[in-house]
Amino acid sequence: MTTVNAKDWLVVDTGLRPADENMALDKTLLLAMSEGQIPGIFRFLRFEESALVGYHQSPEQELNLEFCREQGIAVQRRLTGGGALIFDPTQIGWELVCRREALPPGDMAALSRRICEAAAAGLSLLGVSARFRPRNDIEVEGRKISGTGGIMDGNVLLFQGTVLVDLDIPRMLRVLRVPLEKLDAHAISSVAERVTSLKALLGKAPELTAVQKVLLDGFRTHLGLSFVRGDLPDAVAALLPEALAEVRDAEWLGINRRSRDELPLRKATLRAPGGTLQAEMLWDSYGNRVRQVHFSGDYFVQPRRAIVDLEAALRNVHLNDVDGIIAGLFEKQSVDGFGLQPEHFATVVRMAAKDA
Repeated sequence: MTTVNAKDWLVVDTGLRPADENMALDKTLLLAMSEGQIPGIFRFLRFEESALVGYHQSPEQELNLEFCREQGIAVQRRLTGGGALIFDPTQIGWELVCRREALPPGDMAALSRRICEAAAAGLSLLGVSARFRPRNDIEVEGRKISGTGGIMDGNVLLFQGTVLVDLDIPRMLRVLRVPLEKLDAHAISSVAERVTSLKALLGKAPELTAVQKVLLDGFRTHLGLSFVRGDLPDAVAALLPEALAEVRDAEWLGINRRSRDELPLRKATLRAPGGTLQAEMLWDSYGNRVRQVHFSGDYFVQPRRAIVDLEAALRNVHLNDVDGIIAGLFEKQSVDGFGLQPEHFATVVRMAAKDA
């Protein structure tokens, strides 16, 4: 067992794993950290070919599930918010699991910036000009090379990111829910203008060990972290079987599925500074009331359960009361929407109510 001083972070490389194992490890790391069983962890991870939806997303809405089944592409749900991600063994993931006080103070938006700047500084050591792009991306010459996201569970933080070492854009578009008639050369060229990889920038893909090294260098220099390499702690391995059963359960992937009744279903999408927010709503037009609303989309919210509480608070309420209910919950729970404000949620509800 590796001995780690109080000020050191334990660096573990959990290697190439199926998506469900990586998601289960995230759960166990959070639990072990909350119970004080492990030091701060900096984990490197890789995935067998997988499609991961954000915590607030629906697989049916975001992914071509038939194509995934045909190709043997695993579908899983992340603990963090944000949009769908397509992984294969050429890409590398990194994440920090720690107590909040182990990193610089500030809200999640400020912390995201500091972490992304550290990662960007590290990637720049490979010979690319990487920089932070709000709200939580890392870009090179205007094209995204890394996405990040995080959650707080009590006083424990999980913050994770990806690095696109290589990228198969046509296959990525087939996995995402893009109509076949739109999968043409123009679509591929359009994505290539917005997303890039280290292989495309450098002419060849760097060794994964080299990517790991520069990322650690970036975090040492910009956040003052010190690292010791070692194995996954025994406490985490002991918790893994139960977490693995949880993420393999159909209920985990089906979190955002909702039953429908005889009331009309209204939908709306709002693109706001904090992300893309979607509302699906069972609407009582006779009483001008929201019977039930479900929020999904590419966004981050802390605390994560605020969305569940918000959906519960908006059951069977008059449209005129929506703004006050949302504003009150944001204030009561000190909700951090990474740019999403109460008025954005209220707006998308009103948009859905007007949907014919």
